[in-house]
Amino acid sequence: MSSKEQTRVLSHSKAKRTANNNFQKRMKTLGGKFSELWQEYDAEIYFLAHRNGRFYTYSSIDKPSWPPSPETLDRLYPPPIKKSPAHFSRKKRGQIKPISHEAKRPDPNT
Repeated sequence: MSSKEQTRVLSHSKAKRTANNNFQKRMKTLGGKFSELWQEYDAEIYFLAHRNGRFYTYSSIDKPSWPPSPETLDRLYPPPIKKSPAHFSRKKRGQIKPISHEAKRPDPNT
């Protein structure tokens, strides 16, 4: 193996180790935030992450009925509020805001 290839392998290995370390730190931070939501706001929390073939979970409740199944969630009213990464991304300057198909309230000033 040439020294250039060795450098690339070491660099990749270091980047992977750094990413794993950052992931572990982020999971620890999220665990603290979830515990805070549970304790301070009486929220029942279930979190699931999958990375590199391994699942990571957090649950504020230890019950067989928790978390609710997708079928149970589909039957709930009011329906669950579902979020995706798009809900949390910041709008870049010059980007056009997508049109919302939700009903808008009439402007009382017109």
